[in-house]
Amino acid sequence: MDEEILRAVNRFQYMTAAQVARLFYPNQHDDNRYVQRRLRRLAEADYLLRLRELPTPRIGSAPLVFTLADRGRRFVSGRGEVLPSAYYRPSEERAKARDNPFMEHTLAAVDVLVAAELLCQCFQVSMPRLITERQLKRMNIRVQPHGQDGRSVTVIPDAWFELEAAEEPAVAIALELDRGTEYQRSWRRKVASLTAWADGPYRSSFEADNLTVAVATSNQARRDQLRTWTRMELEAISGLHLAEIFLFTDASPVATEPVEFFFSPLWYLAGQSTPVALIDLPEEAQADHGLS
Repeated sequence: MDEEILRAVNRFQYMTAAQVARLFYPNQHDDNRYVQRRLRRLAEADYLLRLRELPTPRIGSAPLVFTLADRGRRFVSGRGEVLPSAYYRPSEERAKARDNPFMEHTLAAVDVLVAAELLCQCFQVSMPRLITERQLKRMNIRVQPHGQDGRSVTVIPDAWFELEAAEEPAVAIALELDRGTEYQRSWRRKVASLTAWADGPYRSSFEADNLTVAVATSNQARRDQLRTWTRMELEAISGLHLAEIFLFTDASPVATEPVEFFFSPLWYLAGQSTPVALIDLPEEAQADHGLS
């Protein structure tokens, strides 16, 4: 199990005890104390690097964040795992942890990836490919945003992954986590950049013939606000032919069961009021799992 934990931390790059518990011990109800002890032992043995605590919540203590230490990196590499980066400095990892907005945003993305991993455990689903934000940054894919003058920009989703369900073609998902901090101008520029990316270098860079931009927000009002801004920008740049690639939800990947999060109609297109599923399943598979 220690090896499985190290492999997961390598895949996702940063994890808290709560995320590890959700992934490997979903029936453990001890406020993550068992997992915390396990992670502490791995940190004391230099397999994991224990990073600075996140801000203390109103109730309870602040969670620690863990990433692979040098010994852990050498261990998983020796087991055939691909490291997300050959470059590693503990001081830089600690500096990232001190950047609270960055770390909270990153961990929110990990919550979605953990939900996807749990889906693969409980359903006939696989995740053929996963590219984290750090790896996407190194790809350095630049585009000229549609309808905008000026210099090109780098497109970096919060994660990109594929899910392959019930022998259906793999669905490629670019994850965008919204924490309510972007104003209309910034969000619309992001939409223009994503459409230029989807229309341009995306297919050749990712060797994928489909794309869904999954936007996860914290509440319904923000979800609908982003839908409105997205529709406005797509109309302004004559990009309505790409409206169907954007899906929005305010469902929590932590509080919602993975099967529901991905397969139930909890997602909304920019210009339609009827919710849809992030991933479509054949009707027989939906019936087998009580989905509609």
